Amino acid sequence: MTVRDFGRVLWAGRWYVLAAVLVVVAATLWFADRQVTEYEAAAAVQLEESATGSGSVVVGDDPSLLTSPDIVSAAEEALGDPIAEGESVEASYDSETLTFVVQSRALSQERATALANTYAQAYLEYLPTLINDQVTLLDEQISAVSEQVSEARETLEGDKDDPVATALEQTGNETLAGLTSTLTAYLALVRPGQVSVAAVGATPVGLDTAMILAIAVLAGIVAGVGAAFLRFALDMRVRTAHEVAEISAAPVLAGLANARRAMKWAQGEKKLPVATRVATPFTESIRELRTAIQVGLGESRHGTIVVSAAEPRAPRAFVAANLAASFALSGRHTIVLSGDLRRPQIDELLPPPDGWSGTRGQLRASTVPNLEVCPMPDVPLDPADYLASASARDLFDALKRRADIVVVDAPPVLAAADATILGSYADGVVLVAEIGKTDRAVLAEAASRLSTNSVRLLGVAVAGRSETHRAAYAATYGEVDEATTSSRHSGESAEGISFPSASSTSSTSSTSSASSASDAAGIDRGGKPSGAPAVPWARIPFMSRDGERKESPSSADSGDDEASPLPGSKHARSAR
Repeated sequence: MTVRDFGRVLWAGRWYVLAAVLVVVAATLWFADRQVTEYEAAAAVQLEESATGSGSVVVGDDPSLLTSPDIVSAAEEALGDPIAEGESVEASYDSETLTFVVQSRALSQERATALANTYAQAYLEYLPTLINDQVTLLDEQISAVSEQVSEARETLEGDKDDPVATALEQTGNETLAGLTSTLTAYLALVRPGQVSVAAVGATPVGLDTAMILAIAVLAGIVAGVGAAFLRFALDMRVRTAHEVAEISAAPVLAGLANARRAMKWAQGEKKLPVATRVATPFTESIRELRTAIQVGLGESRHGTIVVSAAEPRAPRAFVAANLAASFALSGRHTIVLSGDLRRPQIDELLPPPDGWSGTRGQLRASTVPNLEVCPMPDVPLDPADYLASASARDLFDALKRRADIVVVDAPPVLAAADATILGSYADGVVLVAEIGKTDRAVLAEAASRLSTNSVRLLGVAVAGRSETHRAAYAATYGEVDEATTSSRHSGESAEGISFPSASSTSSTSSTSSASSASDAAGIDRGGKPSGAPAVPWARIPFMSRDGERKESPSSADSGDDEASPLPGSKHARSAR
């Protein structure tokens, strides 16, 4: 995984990270608020050392003395109450510094300080008692040893060579000397110790609030990152265009950058982005899709393309409408067929021009030059049954004869058999998939179904976030020139271009459509520039349906209605 992939995973799971941080911090604060804070205090007693002939003596160097009954009783009497639950007192001794440390814990600072100082003082006051006990013990030992020495001497008076008595006298004298030296050292401890450091305050036990919150935030980030990567591992949706190409076994024709944003803009402005003069990442990607499809069709300037999707949420109809408009604006007579009989959307995306008075269900013009809209007829049959009928095939044949390019908006491949049937009539199918929304298995199944039914898959148009800045860069190239050029045209604005209304009836000939396109493009019907500058798409050479190259649509195609009758019309019946 690259650094960019890592960043994308974190960005996609940013809400998981934020939620984890908030939950962990809230839980920590809740737990900390309900925890009882303990305070710790300490007091130090410095013990005195008294030297002897063979060493030194120190009184009270045993930490267990602090919990002896005498000291506890004296401390409780001084405090006025015994140690309560949650309170404790313990001691430690440092033999190198001769320091006896009393440590206490309590639920308040005052109580902890009082416990430490009181027990330290009780311990210090108990040291003289220890000295007296040691002196008494030494006196008893000295007396006992003295008696043994006296008995040994009496024996030696009767028998000077008695070895036992001699040894007892010698050992006894040495023991008496040691005991007497130790006794003298204890007696010299007039001040056995003193409180060197009194407890003046208590500190909370454990971490402070700021440190606890810092640890909680760090733990929340770690948990959130883990959740983000778990989501990434369990996410079965496609993430990159390269992954789409591998799963579908088809090329990615274009990356439709900012498709959802373009849809929202189109709903508000009531126009297609491609029909405007403003270059955006989306409009440039639609033109890239148009070019890729033309390459897929080969040298033919005519073709029928079905736009379908792998799943219902993909912006299939919006892409189909903009693709058809792009073909039309490139100078080719285009018809977009509303092939989704279940949820038709093309009529809303491509409304009729102002003043159109035709009836619903007939071939009509749109506000885009060279672009006509053909809705499917209302039939009592199931959509899949109707599309498989001879009537539907006749409709397709008539549209192919009438137009250079036919773009069909088809329902999702896996939703019904409609897309597969429509694809069998066309030169190829373009699947629309969305990054982060289309399931991998659904995409693979859609591509497999088309292949199983011998339907040609031209490629996949990938909608979603642009993976590079190339599209944005291309969209801003030449902005100044286009703005300057558009200001010269009357009735045009920076947001879009106003085209003259097309014919409003289904019998409108291609002559009227071509004339409208020529007038909007700033060229006369002979292909020569008129007073106004030509818009870019009008300069693309026009290829008539018989393969003859022309500069622009002309009146030679005025007989299209008779040459390409639609099923159900008078001319269609006479042709059959």
